[in-house]
Amino acid sequence: MTAVGRARWEQHFASGHGFRRADELELRRLTEAAPPHPGARALDVGCGLGAYAAALAGLGYRTLAVDRADAAVAATRDRYADAEPRLQVQRLDFEDAAAVAAALPSAAFDLITMRLVLAFMADKPTVAQRVRDLLAPGGAWVVTTPLASNLPEARRHIGLTREDIGILTEEWPEGRWYDLDGALRCFVLRTGTRP
Repeated sequence: MTAVGRARWEQHFASGHGFRRADELELRRLTEAAPPHPGARALDVGCGLGAYAAALAGLGYRTLAVDRADAAVAATRDRYADAEPRLQVQRLDFEDAAAVAAALPSAAFDLITMRLVLAFMADKPTVAQRVRDLLAPGGAWVVTTPLASNLPEARRHIGLTREDIGILTEEWPEGRWYDLDGALRCFVLRTGTRP
């Protein structure tokens, strides 16, 4: 990521700006697609101000929320301090392979979420492989995103293109998608069945 890009996110989150919050329908659909089991671990990549990560913890996941912006991590810690120890927060740039390898154990997460994040990542095939490496057998990667084709021209950069979707869905043994109120699509990709 460029320094300008990181500075932009720092300013965005330091100003208290987040993104569209997950509503009851979205959380219900998530629970149906990836129900937590006792001891289930979740990783929320690009946690922003932490509302989605806190919701995952509330659903029963032991959740680690990560973001590249220090301001987002600080805001999440402040807003959801009462959710500890079920919700942990740390600064981590998921696009930095060495940092991810040092901070996160392989095959450790039952659920990895990226809500309104993947479109901003440069190397989507590498991100997808990194997610596969971090998921436990039977784990799910849930990507919630706008589709570029449904957005006005000036905002298409915040959505996934058809090419991005092809990259996203390659090499997953199981996958499905559903739409949320016509504006967002949720992809649920699985590593395969549990042993």
